[in-house]
Amino acid sequence: MNMDILLAFIISSVILTLTPGPDIIYVISQSITKGKKAAISVSLGLTSGLIIHTFFVVIGLSFLISQNEVFFFVLKLIGGGYFFYLAYKSIRKDESNSVINKKNNGNHFFKTGLLMNLLNPKVSIFFIALFPGFIFHEMWSNKIQFIILGFIFWFQATLIFILVSIFSKKIKNLISSEKVKENKIKLIEALVYTFISIWIFNG
Repeated sequence: MNMDILLAFIISSVILTLTPGPDIIYVISQSITKGKKAAISVSLGLTSGLIIHTFFVVIGLSFLISQNEVFFFVLKLIGGGYFFYLAYKSIRKDESNSVINKKNNGNHFFKTGLLMNLLNPKVSIFFIALFPGFIFHEMWSNKIQFIILGFIFWFQATLIFILVSIFSKKIKNLISSEKVKENKIKLIEALVYTFISIWIFNG
């Protein structure tokens, strides 16, 4: 077993997770607008999707998706359209939706994070490009090593996203609720959802 390769993979994974992208931006926005618990639930949903994408890579499904342009386009269309819909819902939200907002419990945020990850086919394609460069054992099968790499990526991403959720909550505490009006929060949410949608479409 080549520990240097594993260490290089861990360092690369941490850098990639911290690189500004739709996932981490979404976690930050949820922490600021919805609170720490919501952001942590979203984080767990997002990173749970990484485990499923790892499974896709292992069974070869993600390779088939990457080779089928029509299927890949349909997945992007569904994913991008879903987040455009969420952006629209954010703008249309008003005080009358307070009852609905109460239903936005941890389960709701977890599902949103999970869907955000699963509806982005670029994640599986990213894993296909990343994992083969970090084969660390000559005797083990590639499938076993992909599973190990996937769980390493999942673990560090979960840890970082949870820390970001807690840290971003402190940003919210620095801004008084009088300064951040409800319409500004709606705008932040809508912009983040739109950014994610465009990110998926442009893949």
